Formats: sequence, C-alpha cells, structure tokens
Amino acid sequence: MDTTSHISGIRVDSGATTLTGVLEGTRIATMDGLLPVEYLQPGDRIVTRTGGRKLLAISVLRRRAMELVRVRGSVLGHGRPEEDLLLAPGQCLLIRDWRARALYGRDFAAIPAARLEDGEFVLREFHGQVRLYTLRFEEDAVIYAEGLELACPALAHEESGV
Repeated sequence: MDTTSHISGIRVDSGATTLTGVLEGTRIATMDGLLPVEYLQPGDRIVTRTGGRKLLAISVLRRRAMELVRVRGSVLGHGRPEEDLLLAPGQCLLIRDWRARALYGRDFAAIPAARLEDGEFVLREFHGQVRLYTLRFEEDAVIYAEGLELACPALAHEESGV
C-alpha cells in the first residue's frame, strides 16, 4: 500500500502512524506574530510556506496518556526547532538535510516525527494529560511551529479519508 501523498509539492511519507498535532504551548507563526496554538481560532491568518492562509478548523485531542516524539532544540539546523518540541508521532515535519537525501533521494521531504527517532536527538517519551492541536486549512499547507516547518493536510483530506 502506498503511504505517500503530496503537500504543496512536497513528498509526504505518512507511514503507518496517523495521529498528528502539536502540544499546547507550541508557538505558531501567525500574521499577528508567534502565538501559542491554544490561542488560535478558525479565521486566524497563519503564516505558511506559500503565504498567509486562513485557518479553517482546529481539532483538539485530549488523552490521559500517550507517547510523543521529542525533537531536541536545533537538531534539524540552527534554531530548528528553537527549543525542544513535542509532537504527535504522525505529525509530518519538513526536513531539508542529509536525512531527506538518505531516505528519499531528495533535498527535502515531509516525514512523520516518529520516523526520525534516533533515541538521542529525536526520541519517544510517555506523557500524561496530553492535549494535541491539529490545524486544518482549505488547501494543504506547511506551517511554522517553533522554527520547524510542519505539514497540515487540507480539511478535505481528513473528511474524505484520503
């Protein structure tokens, strides 16, 4: 089964993990500056790789306990992320380094956080009382969260099961 799709012309490896989102407190680049994800509302203008986009929906998932992926600060480049960032295992992030070339033979690719796990710089951790936020737009988008580029499939993809 092919588990890849495309977001804004970027190859996305969705892998087997589908749970996506960022934790409460994660700062998202908006047209009004950096804002914690929990402050965002539908209609807000979010900075994306292709310009400002209107946020259509935000889903919030609450779990008593779950595994998350910690991406250590600056592990994917200077200030990428700006500090340690916790992501859902299936949250795709854009990489632009040797990992993209080694895994896909491309200069950049969107890869689920769990696929980058190395046990030292990108690692899984068990957390209690988790609140994950997933942003949805009219079209596929790549947003900026704590200095990292994160893939956000269009709302239509989620509704149709694509």
